[in-house]
Amino acid sequence: MRKSIPIRLSTILLAIILCVFFAGNSAFAEAKYKIKLASLLSPDHPHPRAFEFFAKKVKEYTNGQVEIKVFPNGQLGRTDDVIMGMRMGTIQMGKCALSFVTKVIPEVKIFDLPYLFKNRAQLNRVVDGPLGQKILNEVLPKYGLIGLFYQDDGARSIYCSEPVRKPADLKGKKIRVMTSDVMIAAINAMGGVATPMAWPEVYTALEQKTIDGGENSPVLYYTSKHWEVSKVYSMTDQFWLVSVLFVSKKYWDTLPSDIQTQIRRAADVAKWYCRYIYLEDETVAMDKLKKVGVTVVDDVDIPAFKKAVQPVWQSYIKKYPYAADWIKTIENTPAN
Repeated sequence: MRKSIPIRLSTILLAIILCVFFAGNSAFAEAKYKIKLASLLSPDHPHPRAFEFFAKKVKEYTNGQVEIKVFPNGQLGRTDDVIMGMRMGTIQMGKCALSFVTKVIPEVKIFDLPYLFKNRAQLNRVVDGPLGQKILNEVLPKYGLIGLFYQDDGARSIYCSEPVRKPADLKGKKIRVMTSDVMIAAINAMGGVATPMAWPEVYTALEQKTIDGGENSPVLYYTSKHWEVSKVYSMTDQFWLVSVLFVSKKYWDTLPSDIQTQIRRAADVAKWYCRYIYLEDETVAMDKLKKVGVTVVDDVDIPAFKKAVQPVWQSYIKKYPYAADWIKTIENTPAN
């Protein structure tokens, strides 16, 4: 089972966040810079809630000069539309899972490797450390994007109508995956039939049985209501999804340096707030899933799945010359 940070640390973290949140100047001037922030997720998901928090902090720190409006539920388009819009400068900000941008930014494919992270603590240390910051500050700008902060999207597990405890249990099952070639290869290697599909289409596909299942975090599995049409959640934990709040570089470069500084300041605070509420929501989601009748399968043969996906790792390392060093950095990062 995945581990959460200690309760005492969570309490301290929340206290720090709340102190910062309620501090500062409340007298706001008329907004000079108006920013649209795109998200595919529903407003009750922790990420859009964290973006609302971020927007308040930006407004506070800039004395009202910057106003950010969050557009959830894909109001500004699907992921490809948002990414293109940011690269062109027509959309100022957007949250995307890095898995969605691998076609454009191959370097971030590393985060899609199955069983890459041992737990959440290791993931956070990696993204906060030199490798994570190198990707934010050096890699992303080459592709027209600025990264403000990472968001944990949770460990992803498989859900369908039957328990999945070992690779043989996945044989022949069509499992919806994101449009990431690494994820597709991983699900196939695990025994399933990887079926890329746009997120808004998944519920209907599950209901009509054109696919056998999907894979996602407990939070998204619950908030998307996929449990209504797919009642068995097996804790395979094959991916730990990483997202980023992006800013269009074209737009970012038009902002004065003092405004950029305050936006980054707000992002640093929002990062911790996002982590805290995600932990809370994950615990609540698991509890609610059990209450609505979902069967949660804990006795999964993780070593068997790890063995099955080794060819995916080997193929990735062979294709990308920097991969071995980056993987070594991650493996050497403490997980406790």
